[in-house]
Amino acid sequence: MLPTGHTGSSLFHSLLTQAAAEFPGALGAVELPRSSGPFKREYGDILARFESARVVAPERVDIARFLVKKSQGSLEFAEPDRRIPLDEYLATSAETPSLTSLELGVGDGFRPELTFDGQIHRGRSVCALADRMAEAQHMTKAARDALHWIVEYIESQGGSLDLRGQNFVVLGAGAELAATRLLLSAGARVLFIDVADSAQLLVNSAGLTGTLVTPSNSGNLLEQPREVLAAIRAFAQEHGPVHLSMFAYASGSSQEWRLGSAMTAIATHLPAELLKSVTMLVSPTTAASLQPESLEAARSGLRNGARWKAALWRTGILGAPGHIAHHGSAVARATVSIQGLSYQAAQYIAKLAAAETFAVYGNDLAATERRPLTVSANVAGITRTRSLAHPLFQAAFIGAPHFGVRIFDPVETRGLSGLLILHDLLNPASPGAAGVQPTDVRKKAAGLLSQQVHGGIYSLPYVLEHAIRIAALIGMGRKPSLLLGGKSAKPAGLVNQAPA
Repeated sequence: MLPTGHTGSSLFHSLLTQAAAEFPGALGAVELPRSSGPFKREYGDILARFESARVVAPERVDIARFLVKKSQGSLEFAEPDRRIPLDEYLATSAETPSLTSLELGVGDGFRPELTFDGQIHRGRSVCALADRMAEAQHMTKAARDALHWIVEYIESQGGSLDLRGQNFVVLGAGAELAATRLLLSAGARVLFIDVADSAQLLVNSAGLTGTLVTPSNSGNLLEQPREVLAAIRAFAQEHGPVHLSMFAYASGSSQEWRLGSAMTAIATHLPAELLKSVTMLVSPTTAASLQPESLEAARSGLRNGARWKAALWRTGILGAPGHIAHHGSAVARATVSIQGLSYQAAQYIAKLAAAETFAVYGNDLAATERRPLTVSANVAGITRTRSLAHPLFQAAFIGAPHFGVRIFDPVETRGLSGLLILHDLLNPASPGAAGVQPTDVRKKAAGLLSQQVHGGIYSLPYVLEHAIRIAALIGMGRKPSLLLGGKSAKPAGLVNQAPA
């Protein structure tokens, strides 16, 4: 639970305010509102200003670690008769659940394959697709290069990848964008953690050749974090150190932040010797740093945009630019208010800040020495997941191509993100590799978050939320029936992971 007396917006505001007070030299000029009310109304630009100041500061990663520590220290676990700090709750042992292993057979390993626009791309055809996507400004050069590397690496292994002997824990293993099937098709041993039944995965078991492990009584990250932690410990102690993958997602009632915090807490309570890497997907609708090619494309788009866009820009209907620049940094104005502050806090603290912390300091938030972990934290594009089955987003999806934005199908995002994850875990020179530790940790953090499959969001000349409104109007004009499909329920938001 969030701490008593706090909402998602008030806690997020409090954490940023504490960070600004702790690091006045780096963040003193951000001018955070004194109360959470104005922050809630204007948090998109406030967060972009905060991040643009943080990423150029010498204390960049220290600020990230401070935010993660303060956030984790704020969370509580609610029992029937009391609330206690989440860290205190996880410090006590739970009964170790039994683990059931299912051998799925022996196969030829994983072969790089992507389904894209209804076509299947195999082997080096994936590289050609990556080249086209980078040229279209739908992914960064770093993401393109990573896809080239993993395809060539697998080709050098005979065309297939064998992950037998590698142990993965997948939190939210049943989520639409989870890499569970990919890992099992490569022969990995996978501990399945989810509120969903793992039997759903086996309805179509074609190509799955690894070992599926399920715990007897621990799948709910919010209600059973201690049991989940015990299951992971037992799994790692029996089979060896694990790669921890964080894919769980659910919206509403601050679940985004609470789930993100639960996964972070589990990672920080595992013995360092049992943890090999941490993987997460980052939403494009957060305050991310733009890569140079994205920034140049955005500037060019503003200068050379269509007349109708220029007219909407001049009248203020389309806000521009789509980023905030500060001392050489450019941070996307890509947040979407309908997502809510809990969603944004989960992305910014439980993902961006946590990724930098793990990559430089490791998973012990109290450690005085660095023990870095390998981290995969790539931006995944906006995807047509079940959580986006709402008329507003369906209309915006129709209008998105008018702004050069691509909306991905789940099979496309799973394929792209899965290959990027494999690159990050297998390439010893990847930006997130534990062994890559430049003297200036800002370079480490910047490289870690450079692989972005953003679908055009970060090369957009305009503020994303403004563009979404116009795209939705275009979409409703083309498909008026969408106007009849809306209910009063709050949409789930532009998320890159489906509910577990």
